Parts: sequence; C-alpha cells; structure tokens
Amino acid sequence: MKIKRILILGCGYVGQKLAKACMADGMQVIASSRNAEHAKALELQGIEAHVTASPLDLPDALLLSVDAVLDSIPLNRNEQGMHASQLQWLPELATRLSNVQWAAYLSTTGVYGDAEGAWVNESWPCQATSARGTERLLAEKAWLDTALPAEIFRLAGIYGPERNMIERLKAGVYQTVAWNPPHYSSRIHIDDIVAALLAAMQQAQAGRIMNLADDLPLPHAEYVCALAEIIGAPAPEILTEQQGELQLSPTALDFFRDNKRVSNALLHEQLLPQLKFPDFKHGIADIIK
Repeated sequence: MKIKRILILGCGYVGQKLAKACMADGMQVIASSRNAEHAKALELQGIEAHVTASPLDLPDALLLSVDAVLDSIPLNRNEQGMHASQLQWLPELATRLSNVQWAAYLSTTGVYGDAEGAWVNESWPCQATSARGTERLLAEKAWLDTALPAEIFRLAGIYGPERNMIERLKAGVYQTVAWNPPHYSSRIHIDDIVAALLAAMQQAQAGRIMNLADDLPLPHAEYVCALAEIIGAPAPEILTEQQGELQLSPTALDFFRDNKRVSNALLHEQLLPQLKFPDFKHGIADIIK
C-alpha cells in the first residue's frame, strides 16, 4: 500500500521524526498542533501545519484528502488529573476520515501495569496501575471502536537525539530506586519506532496491537548506572524504597514502581526482524557519535 498524504495529530518528538522519514519517502505530511509557535516550527520543516484546539476543527476537505492518520496526541493534564481527549473528538472525526487506509494510535506499555517482572506480550491482561496507563487504554479502545483500519502501538520508554538522559546524568543529581526484587523497564530508540511505523504502513493490519521495545529490558537502576559510566557522568544516587517514596514525585514513582519486561517478539516477527539499536548501549553510542 502506497501512502500519499498522512495526517499526524499532535506532531511532537515522534511525529516530527516520522514526518521527516515520510517526506523523504515522497509523502505529503499534514500536522495538527495546539500551539502557533510549534506550528511555525513544523512549517519550517516542510510540514503543512494547522493550529487547532481540537482535531474536529480541521476542514473536511483536508480530512478527505489524507489516506493515513497517526494519533500522537498526549493526555490532557489539569487539576483533575490526566484525561484522554480522544473520547470527546474521535467518534465524530472518524466519520470524516472516509478515505483513510491506515490509522495508528501511539500508546504506552504502561497500559499493562505491574507484571512482577514477567515477560509481557500483547495478550497480557491490561491492569494499569497509573492514571496515565488507564487513560491510554481508554484512548486505545476509542480507536479500535471506530470503523477505521486502526492499529495500536504500545511504546516503551522513548530515547534518541534531543531526548535522552545524558544531560540529567551529567548534572550529577539523578536519583533512582533500588527495588527488591529489581524492577525492570524497557526502552526503544526513536529510529526503530519510525522504522516500525513505516513498515506497518506497508503491511497494514487493522486491529493489530504491537509492543515497540528493544531487546534488552533492564532494572532502571542498573540501566542508569551503566549509562552514567558510558558517558563519564557521576553515578546516580541510589535510594532505598523508603527514601524513594519520600523524595520522588508521584509521576516518577509510577514509572519506577511497575516491574515488567516488554516482549518485542511480535515486532520482530511481523515488521522488523532486526532493530537498528537492539539495546541502549548501541543507541547511546550513536547519539554520542
């Protein structure tokens, strides 16, 4: 399937990297943003950017002109917490995207919750332990409930150029928790996310749910200590579980508390037999270079 025009809703870090790859492949890229300055920056990259408070504000002619759509809109955050806006606008928007041949929603592996260190694949029951995971799961369902050929990609921790922990570690103030037993987390390099999405466009499968993670889950404390050593940064401060509860933010604790190893077997089987960066050591070496 050859995609000609793709609409990226919420064109942030992943969206911009994907847009660049799509344009290099001859596609036209349209993006929505709620921020006028961000939209100007997108235009400078050759992206047709539209400033909208909601995707419903996009004109019908534009929506009819695209044959692919990617939803990378983050959760709304306010005093009441985090909320998936898709529940408000997606049912109507889906009816106006009548020529779309491929649709995707970028979710998070946080939807699985805590698995007590087990390997988690796409059939693992979703029992989110955070509001972020719960709301992302609602957004997934909203997409799968439309008549569009939608796929769900559950992303592990994203890193790459302009988005990594190098400067935070070099600052010498990074804190992590030594959980007992160790709590595993997973990562994926932005280049492998983009490669997976491009491959999915060519091998569309409506209703597919897929984890995007690299080959090496690690306890977070082990990961950041190894990373600090590689880049020559001070060793992170290792907190006990009790210290972590007192000193870290609720958001950080939500991330640290879940313990799971994300399986990427389906990704290897269907889209990317080999990752460009199979683990963080390869990815960080490339960033430093």
